[in-house]
Amino acid sequence: MSKLSISLALSVCLAAMITFAPSTTADSASHPHRTTVNTDTYGANDGGFSTNWYRLNHATTVTVTYSSVTNSHAIKKQLRLPKGTVLGAQRYHHGAAAQKLAYTNGYMTPNISYHLKSKLVNDHVYGFGAVSFKLSPKSVTQIVRPAYGLPYGSGTLYAGGLNSIKTLNRNVNAIKLTSDGYVETYRNQPEDYPSFWGTLESHYDSKPNNAQKINLSVKNGNTVELYYQHHLKGVHDTQVRKTGNTQYRLTIKNQHTPYQYTDSAYAGNKAVASIYAVGGVNYFTVIGSGWK
Repeated sequence: MSKLSISLALSVCLAAMITFAPSTTADSASHPHRTTVNTDTYGANDGGFSTNWYRLNHATTVTVTYSSVTNSHAIKKQLRLPKGTVLGAQRYHHGAAAQKLAYTNGYMTPNISYHLKSKLVNDHVYGFGAVSFKLSPKSVTQIVRPAYGLPYGSGTLYAGGLNSIKTLNRNVNAIKLTSDGYVETYRNQPEDYPSFWGTLESHYDSKPNNAQKINLSVKNGNTVELYYQHHLKGVHDTQVRKTGNTQYRLTIKNQHTPYQYTDSAYAGNKAVASIYAVGGVNYFTVIGSGWK
């Protein structure tokens, strides 16, 4: 099996770790076309990656999965999250867990910040750190989606917008909006790792290049404004104050333009992505797969 096909086959499982296959001339066109989103389903009909949002009622242990740098085997670690941590979980579970439970297998739901996961990362692992849990209603309180939270997907936005989708360009920088309220930036830094199947390629380091805690988020229609204390390198934010913890503002605009396209990295060789403008620059985020 080639390096490209291996990476594509595993990218669905490793999506939350931001592991992707490189773009090649063989994947030079994905033929995107406009589509619609059914906000009431998760996977059964249109594959929409919808999210339920929860706040922990008490300190809780979750599982965080990385990959080994020596053979890409999964390395599962336990992490104790503090009371009040906001988590994203799957909207519907289809037999994986009862609907009354807060559940995720770490795939296409918003991840927690590196700020919380940093002590788990060392030279022996790579990947984004996919967070999984299955929590009872006594452990969590369901909340309304935070203003900074995207309505679908993992909260990860990839540079290039529709142009990157058209060419299946995975060699792009990324921005992540975490469930617990951080905005993180990741530079595209491809690195090869050995595995049982061959060579795998990860495009981002486990640690973000830059991160800021979101101290205020204001939603107005299809636009959300994120406020934090210091300039965030890698994005076009604006300084709006000279003191305090809301000195900089980053504007994110949902352009409400979902596109379906051909991509063998996702179920049914199909993916759906939505286009956003982040600081005036176009990005996309995957919001579904396997749509007909």
